Amino acid sequence: MNAQTVGVLMIIFSACGFATLAIFIKIAYAAGANTVTVLAYRFAIASLLFWAIIRLCGLDFRVTGKQAVQLCLLGGIGYDLMSTLFALTVLYLPASLAGIILYTYPALVSILSYLVGDEVLSWRKVGALIICFTGLVLVLGVSLTGLNITGAAFGLGSALVYSCYIVAGNRLLKGIDPLVSTVYVCTAAAVVFMIGGTLSGTLMWKLSLQGWLAIFGIAVFATCIGILGFFAGMYRIGATNASIISTFEPVITVLLSALLLGERITVMQGLGGLLILAGVLVLQLTGGSRAGAKISDERGNMDKFGEI
Repeated sequence: MNAQTVGVLMIIFSACGFATLAIFIKIAYAAGANTVTVLAYRFAIASLLFWAIIRLCGLDFRVTGKQAVQLCLLGGIGYDLMSTLFALTVLYLPASLAGIILYTYPALVSILSYLVGDEVLSWRKVGALIICFTGLVLVLGVSLTGLNITGAAFGLGSALVYSCYIVAGNRLLKGIDPLVSTVYVCTAAAVVFMIGGTLSGTLMWKLSLQGWLAIFGIAVFATCIGILGFFAGMYRIGATNASIISTFEPVITVLLSALLLGERITVMQGLGGLLILAGVLVLQLTGGSRAGAKISDERGNMDKFGEI
């Protein structure tokens, strides 16, 4: 199996992990947890699990001082800020509309990656992006009726921050094992949320068993699997392609909601899912997922970092 196919599968695997986030958050909120508590324990548990894996596998987690600072800033500022902005978006907008605004990030990633010279913006990618975005609108059933400007601003801010996070991560991953990158990002995010929650008095120390199980699910599936799979996949196929393929996430969320929460899937949602699948196939079947010779040359030696 070549690196391109492995990368695509990793991004889909990542999307499956991230897709559980909304479901577990609903369960955690129902158990009385607040946003800061969910995010703080999410990253704290995930970072502990990652450090345990690195320890058990005997992996070298050492990076240069500069790389450590960059990765910690990526998690402590980038991921934390994106998570907070999206949480604020949901306060003002319906979940479906908040989701569609966040998922403008594949287009933003494509533009930013092109502007910084990391990737080539081909017609194939533009076409795949349009197909996936159209499918996303159908899956989420978005309506702009009664659009709240404040919520829209928070949503666009979340998408922009996440796009910058992905493009920056794409550069920082060069020469760093994805597992090592992920553990630094999660640890930094955990420290910021734990300190911020403690100082603000919003961090809850007592939760019901249901609340703890929900947060543990978020840490394992929506964080460990989600972030690690995305970083590992992005390392192989580039930021733009990884972002486009990640639009599978809301499709999987809808399927899980139907299976676990009894929600119904409409014909339009099914059509939207097929369009997203078609967009991914366009990337996979028309000349490979690489963004050109520059990306291939820079990552041609990636096998030495191991398969995640």
